[in-house]
Amino acid sequence: MRRLLIISFFMLAACASGPSIVTMSAFYDIPVGATKDEVIAKAGDPVSINKKDDGSVEYDYVERLKAGSRLLEERHYIIILKEGVVVSKRVEQNSPIPTQFNSYEMQTTFDSYDMQTTQNTETP
Repeated sequence: MRRLLIISFFMLAACASGPSIVTMSAFYDIPVGATKDEVIAKAGDPVSINKKDDGSVEYDYVERLKAGSRLLEERHYIIILKEGVVVSKRVEQNSPIPTQFNSYEMQTTFDSYDMQTTQNTETP
């Protein structure tokens, strides 16, 4: 029993690990002029790192806002570093196209019994 509890604990810990989630508030708390180490300490490891031709490096952090299983909005918090110091920041927001939603999934539960009784009570 104890062994099962220990295994369950480690499985739960493995599920909880992953890239850190940065919120808009945490993003704005990182000042221009912060060092690379300060950025990592406040925001964690970025989802991706892009090296640019001018020698700058872009750290990309992603926040996904969902309602149930539907993605409502995706924000990319991009921090630009040059020579290990933050020189600029920007936010890119993406909202899915409304046609990407499956209208069937968006409907409330459908009770066919209610529809049948409504149709049967009509008089000709």
